[in-house]
Amino acid sequence: MNKKALYDPTVHTGTLLFLGALYPALFYKGPQFEYFAVAQSLLILWLMRVVLQSYAKGFQIPVTALTVSLTLFWAWLGVTLLWSPVPSTSVVNFWWVGSLPLVFWLYTLAPDRDALWRGASAVVLLVGAMLALLAIYQSYVFDAQSRSVFETRNTHAAFLNLIVLPAAGYFLLAVSGKSAPRRFVVPLGAILYVLFYSIFLTAGRGALIALLLGLAVLLVIVARSVARRGIVALAALVAAAFLSTQVTHGELVTRLPVLLHDPSRFVIWESSWEMVKVSPWRGIGLGLYYLAYPAFRNPVDSAGGFFAHNDYLQILIETGLPGLLLLLSALASVLWLLIGLLRKRGLNPTTRVEAAGLFAGLLAIASHSFVDFNFYILSILMVGGLMLGRFHDLAVRELRPRIVPLRPAALIGARAYPVVAVLLAAFPLPYFVALGISNSFYEKAMAQARSGEIEAAGRGLDTAERLTPFDDRVLIAHADLFRHAIPLLPASDGERRRLLYEEAHRMLDRAEQVNPLRALTHVVRARLYREHPDYAGADWAALTATALEKGLALHPLMFRARTDYAELLLQKGRREQALRTLEQGVAYTYHESPEMLPFFKLTVRLRREAGKLREAEALAARIEPIERQAQAQYNLHGQ
Repeated sequence: MNKKALYDPTVHTGTLLFLGALYPALFYKGPQFEYFAVAQSLLILWLMRVVLQSYAKGFQIPVTALTVSLTLFWAWLGVTLLWSPVPSTSVVNFWWVGSLPLVFWLYTLAPDRDALWRGASAVVLLVGAMLALLAIYQSYVFDAQSRSVFETRNTHAAFLNLIVLPAAGYFLLAVSGKSAPRRFVVPLGAILYVLFYSIFLTAGRGALIALLLGLAVLLVIVARSVARRGIVALAALVAAAFLSTQVTHGELVTRLPVLLHDPSRFVIWESSWEMVKVSPWRGIGLGLYYLAYPAFRNPVDSAGGFFAHNDYLQILIETGLPGLLLLLSALASVLWLLIGLLRKRGLNPTTRVEAAGLFAGLLAIASHSFVDFNFYILSILMVGGLMLGRFHDLAVRELRPRIVPLRPAALIGARAYPVVAVLLAAFPLPYFVALGISNSFYEKAMAQARSGEIEAAGRGLDTAERLTPFDDRVLIAHADLFRHAIPLLPASDGERRRLLYEEAHRMLDRAEQVNPLRALTHVVRARLYREHPDYAGADWAALTATALEKGLALHPLMFRARTDYAELLLQKGRREQALRTLEQGVAYTYHESPEMLPFFKLTVRLRREAGKLREAEALAARIEPIERQAQAQYNLHGQ
């Protein structure tokens, strides 16, 4: 990069927009739509900048197997929105999962790709080092899992794998004195040690296999292109990091004997495969796995139920066989490009090593995704899209595929182009802004409702509903708020109480219409019937039972709803059915908490009354530690 480019702010705009989007993406774990909205908005602004910059020179679109298959995969994600039963959730996931092809194309079409890569890759490496140090701090100071800002240690390790393997390639170049200055050897080596140490500290078995596979592929490809001392130095860093973690934390070694035997994963996959049979060609809908899975869940499954822990299986479930085949085609095309590079005579050793490092990082993510959910982690998708773009750019320069030029100047005037470009690129922005602001109002309203500020919570939910009218969470929360508000009105104000009751049902009807897979809709409706039989009518009990049955069919682990249903059956004198209902719920695996005590205690009582003393005492033994936990809870306010 020359001095003029170094101080030209337009050169760094793309880098800053990408890094600005990556920061909130690191904290996005699903429900925090504010982070998601900021990240996607900045990517759209980057797209707008790329489009505006390319008026005169136009776009140079490379036609390769990767660009075709990845674009078709992205397009298929959009097509599946047409039959999704929950479009609002699927649209979010279209942008979420589509972040990889979006960033790939943003890099591919950017006019300043080399400058973009230099700046973005350096900062991403530093971000990885900081996250690694944070995870080490968590482990040693708080004796907690080393996962930095991520939800699981496996995701943390996957993110570092994606970074450390390309960095290892640049380290080999620096040690060999090729491309990278030798003054970078020591700081880069120190960063690599920290990254490797943090990965090993997670004791993630899948991440370890992915890392070793990536390292093996990298070293095989570059063995004749770098100095032997570089390979020795890299091997020493890996060995030192591994041994030092085992001195302080030996968890990884203890977990290795069960490396190929993980029954929890097989339980999830077995249940998930049943979901494939529902709609093998079209899929159940993008992003809907977590909503549909509870109905198929094996009772012994103790996982959260949000992901299949196999991205390829989950893509098959959500987008059907075409989605999976297109994704696999994109991954295969990356391998095909690498083979083409390695076959090229006279290939620059620097390009060979850089491409090998990038491929190794992408391979680590792709292989680890057989046992995890990396394709559903926004930050991994964004960094992966950037690295995929760089790898593809290196291959295009060497292999020279067909380039399709697209010159906007030949199609539209200079004055009209900026207006059209801004309007097209900015089209999704209002959606992201509304999504983020709506979630803020929703979260604030929920907090206000918990503190008893019913009117303020209602106003917040009104605003959230206007911003995102198809968000069933808001509709259900608003209906439940009305349910709580009805008893607060004077008994003499029967008209207002009835209006709230009817409005709550209308909201639940809308919630069921926009999301027929949400079990909570039926549970709240059942509570409305049960708490207000005078408004529900003479058949309120039958209506309540029907609603609870629907809710439990969608989500069998809802123990409060199961308790409500059992109590309703007891009122009708159907004790055997009530006990059977409770025992069906007890069979599931829960993260047990004091909130479950009424559910467990009612089951114990009915078991004793039915003469099932052994089963009753076994469950009573499970209750004792939960009661101790409840008694040990300390309220800072002394209440």
